Amino acid sequence: MNKIILFGFIFLLFPLSNSFGTTQTEIGDDVFIFVQTIVRNSDGQLVVYLESTKFTDLNLGAVKSFLDFEASRANDPVITIDGMQYQVIRRVQSQTFHTADLVASTILSDNVDNKSISLARFAHDGYPVIPGDTLESMWTFIRPVA
Repeated sequence: MNKIILFGFIFLLFPLSNSFGTTQTEIGDDVFIFVQTIVRNSDGQLVVYLESTKFTDLNLGAVKSFLDFEASRANDPVITIDGMQYQVIRRVQSQTFHTADLVASTILSDNVDNKSISLARFAHDGYPVIPGDTLESMWTFIRPVA
């Protein structure tokens, strides 16, 4: 309970909109990014569902490198929207929580030269998790086909 009160107090002092720049992706950009996050308890019941196309941190150069690598590993579909062709790359991250915690952002990261780098971060209001809860984040990337 103290974590939640402290968390709320911090955001009263430093609201997200003033602390971080936000980038919204849209179809037609170099890459459109959409993330869906689902948290379920140990009984499989839905606890949290979040989705966004807005990111507080977006490392576009690293995202493009990540997508080039990911596209080389799988057979990702190409779709046509308004006469333009786009590649759809969809990846899922899963995690089971082993300790109680408060999660305030959904982050996509990659290992480059044995270092973890952040590709995209979706900051949100946060949700508490307890041992046994599971998280699944589906990242969808849509980029123009050259």
